[in-house]
Amino acid sequence: MDSIGPNFTNLNKITLLAKKDRQKALRQVCQEFEALFLYQVLKEMQKTVPQSGFWPKSFSEELYKDLYYQEVGREIAKRGTGLGKMLYQELSKKYGGVK
Repeated sequence: MDSIGPNFTNLNKITLLAKKDRQKALRQVCQEFEALFLYQVLKEMQKTVPQSGFWPKSFSEELYKDLYYQEVGREIAKRGTGLGKMLYQELSKKYGGVK
């Protein structure tokens, strides 16, 4: 996975992969969805942590945190939480020919 979020390069890669190996492409899409979901969960969880206000928020700090949560979400998805696997199983039933 190259990045999380709208990325037309990844979309093109997955489209080409789907023409060669539908199973692998579907697994990759499910893993990317899991990573994106986890990224959103982590971002929302961070909002629940009280801020002291001692240090003012900066754009660079927010950008760093955002990138950090993207990477953490990606790493957790690589190990799997079960969401990607479950999604793969359901989608493979719907789109047939993919086990």
